[in-house]
Amino acid sequence: MDVEELKQNINSALDILYNKDGFLIKEGLCERCIGHRFAICLELQGFGDGYFVDCEYNKSHIRGITESKKISSINGNYIDIVITKRDGNISNDLVCFELKRWNNYDGRKKDRDNLEVLTGKQSVVGGGIFGYDYGVCVIFGKKRGGTKISIYINGNLNTVC
Repeated sequence: MDVEELKQNINSALDILYNKDGFLIKEGLCERCIGHRFAICLELQGFGDGYFVDCEYNKSHIRGITESKKISSINGNYIDIVITKRDGNISNDLVCFELKRWNNYDGRKKDRDNLEVLTGKQSVVGGGIFGYDYGVCVIFGKKRGGTKISIYINGNLNTVC
């Protein structure tokens, strides 16, 4: 999957989300609630055979064992959504998402740092290496037109749309 196809899938999922469940965002419901509905919309896009769209994912397969993701905290981090094959092979970790509402964003350096690490293929707390092809920060606007998307590749911010 290239970045243009990823952007198309994300935008299609956002269109569905805002058309079907936009009131969740407008009314300021919990990000977990919005994230769950967005994950369902992402799943409809079809990312390929064997890929799963999972919410609040906090596991990784580091050094051949399954353990909590330890990115910026020794206690682990929750990644809002991931698209992965769940097989322990980091080359099958496709996309990870950090999600925020427009009224709860405030720059969130921690989220940006997590996406840099998750896509950077560098060693992190606990010695793990993550291999997500893409990291995506979605800031849900009160209306669809106010939504911002940032895409990270190889540990760097690549695209803002």
